[in-house]
Amino acid sequence: MKSGLILGAIAYLYVARFGHCSDDKETKRPYKVFRFVPENLEALQFADRLYRSAADYKLDFWKSPKGVGIFVDVMVPPQYVDTFPTLLTQNNISYIVTIPDVAKLIEEREKPAEPDTSTKFIDILTSFFRSRKQDDRSTKALFNFGDYSNYPKITYWLQTIAFNYPSFTKTFKIGTTTEGRAIEGIKIGNPASSRDKKAVWIDGGIHAREWAAVHTALYIINELVSKYGYDPVVTHYVDSLNFYIVPCLNPDGYEYSRSDSSVPERRMWRKNRAKEKCGKDIWGRKACCGGVDLNRNFGFHWAESGSSDDPCSEVYQGTKEFSEPESRALRDMLLSPELNGKTDAYISFHTYAQMWMFPFGHQRNQVPDDVNDLRTVGREAVNALQSVFGTRYQLGTGADMLYPSSGGSDDWAKEKAKIKYTYLLELRPEESAYDGFLLEKSQLIPTGKETWAGVKKVIDAVLKKNHLEQNNRDSNNGGAGFLCRTIAAASNNYNDTENNQEMDDTVLDNKALDSKAFDNAMGTKMDNSKMERNVNSNLGDSSAIDVANAKAEDHRRCCYDKGHHCSNDNYKNYCSDHNSNCKTNKCCCNHNDVHAAPYRTVGKVRLEEACLQERAKRLR
Repeated sequence: MKSGLILGAIAYLYVARFGHCSDDKETKRPYKVFRFVPENLEALQFADRLYRSAADYKLDFWKSPKGVGIFVDVMVPPQYVDTFPTLLTQNNISYIVTIPDVAKLIEEREKPAEPDTSTKFIDILTSFFRSRKQDDRSTKALFNFGDYSNYPKITYWLQTIAFNYPSFTKTFKIGTTTEGRAIEGIKIGNPASSRDKKAVWIDGGIHAREWAAVHTALYIINELVSKYGYDPVVTHYVDSLNFYIVPCLNPDGYEYSRSDSSVPERRMWRKNRAKEKCGKDIWGRKACCGGVDLNRNFGFHWAESGSSDDPCSEVYQGTKEFSEPESRALRDMLLSPELNGKTDAYISFHTYAQMWMFPFGHQRNQVPDDVNDLRTVGREAVNALQSVFGTRYQLGTGADMLYPSSGGSDDWAKEKAKIKYTYLLELRPEESAYDGFLLEKSQLIPTGKETWAGVKKVIDAVLKKNHLEQNNRDSNNGGAGFLCRTIAAASNNYNDTENNQEMDDTVLDNKALDSKAFDNAMGTKMDNSKMERNVNSNLGDSSAIDVANAKAEDHRRCCYDKGHHCSNDNYKNYCSDHNSNCKTNKCCCNHNDVHAAPYRTVGKVRLEEACLQERAKRLR
């Protein structure tokens, strides 16, 4: 197709917009999402020109043109919903309407959940199954993982975690946004004060509309904090490394995208909320727009590919590299004395496409020197992720799988911050999904679970790189770490077993601690047979449990750290109370302990519950 014909087609939209008067009927027209496929080179050239003119007509390309035979998704505003299909037809391009009313779908998918007044925990997850009762304040950090949350709730949750678990968590602030919001994160590592350990960085929400990315970062936080001291793998992670997690790098944009769900253009906001800058559109008219695409603003091949110098573009790169407070904040934190040279993994969550990406994204067929390492660990991560629910991810560079784009945080982290294992994840749904950024709430927790399985492979690679692999003692069921985690887990009703396995009457199954208790507390089923079982254990005397609760938390971590076995001699064990002075404390009974023999009855009597009851009697 000749360029003149392309311009004529674009002009058709201009006439459609300005060649008639608006009326009430037009204002009631919905935003729609169209999918079309360029089936030849001429059609692809037309699609590419339309994409480059998107800002002038407020077209929001959810999936930009990539090649002949590859579909394109675009959200069209009300004033063009009649003329846009005519434009496609005139250019011999077939199409379908994938979302006839975007605002209606937003309302259906993201309407805030009604408060649950039933006795069940439906959709509400008790984040931490710990029940300390030393004083009157609640030490549980509650978060609704079955729904999307606003930024104030997110930061409050982070602060609640740090307040109640100061020994291995602390909040931090990396900077302040244009609108004055603090960009907050949480550090997880035992002890929280340590700054000499290797680090893993995780962030989400650099693009405002990608809500599921924010939620998944929160889920990772929950996995690390709630399972510390209970799950031997997680405990080893937190003892060996420092985790820095910023769930929302773009809080201004995120809150703006949540401010009015009835306006799809606002819900689909991508950039930060930088002040307006003015330029001219293709017709020479003055056009003023705000916001910068933060993932085009980093100082690596800035302003070269997949970005724009048009302030009205969705991929506006800014006036210069690191022009924005959010990108500068991330840069400064990763290059700070606390993290510079110590960070071995950088993982950034995005949506959507189900792709696990490694650098470089600025140009096709460009990879780092250690690409084999990145590909090997990435393949392990993708396989682990798929093993949870069968979700398939592609592995490769963003430039090769999607399109070249320069100025990204992941490319900068790899090349400039010199971070070994750098990945950008495009989470659910798959690239061909019609609903794109509007992920159903029922998929939030499964997305978090499977992503965590993949992320753990990256963490394992960091441990291996630094010769910090978990030793046999920590992973052995009979070890003291498992023993003390068992008593703590039982004291908090952590009572599901994975893969529908019963506890053996003589050997405690380590998988019981890596349980599905979060899902059981939700009271929902998630299309996976491993998540449908809920074993309700009878812990007996509640007053005895209350007494045990107050003590178990104080001593569970020290037993694990010191690696002592509980002896047969009055169950004594030397433990450190919060890593302070050592003292003799009553510990918990080993499954080989002769005193536990009376409780080895039959299958359904779980040994750790018997140990708990025995411990409670002694503590009283």
